[in-house]
Amino acid sequence: MEVSLSLEEISFFQKKAQEKIAAEGWSGRNQEVKINNFSQCWLTEEAFKKILIKNKVWFRHRGLYVGDAEGAGKDFILRRDGKEIGLGLRSINHDSLEKWKTVAYPEDRFLQEPEKIADYVVVCHLEKDLVKFLGLISKEEMLRELQNSPRLYSPRNQEHFRVIKLEKFSLVQLEEFLHGLEKIS
Repeated sequence: MEVSLSLEEISFFQKKAQEKIAAEGWSGRNQEVKINNFSQCWLTEEAFKKILIKNKVWFRHRGLYVGDAEGAGKDFILRRDGKEIGLGLRSINHDSLEKWKTVAYPEDRFLQEPEKIADYVVVCHLEKDLVKFLGLISKEEMLRELQNSPRLYSPRNQEHFRVIKLEKFSLVQLEEFLHGLEKIS
């Protein structure tokens, strides 16, 4: 499952990420890495919105959130069987996709704020202007995997992470999940 982005979209979200870093006064961390992380996050969300719109799926999206992590909501709220459910995206880099075949998740969020993890998580990869959606995992399965995963430190992001094998995310489940969502009329 792939979605192309325009150069205008890429430029817009990179600029917004720079503005976010400036507005929030990020210091002490590599600002270029954080700008890249935020723009990649927003670009993959934009691509996922395109899938939802194409499939006429009902959704709410938190949009370009600027502020502390405490106030951030789920990436997407969707409806299935008359009930609202949260969906989050995890974007992985080329090495995670090809070399390690893993999906990293911040350890502090997993341990201290499991209630903020969305009901379902979709993993994706952005390469230039193409977003590839690789699969879906439920919150319950993700928490089990994180509990049993190794604790790693990322000097680049200056955080501890836990990792989940990429094979635990299912593209078939993602496609079935999308078909089961409430549509707009």
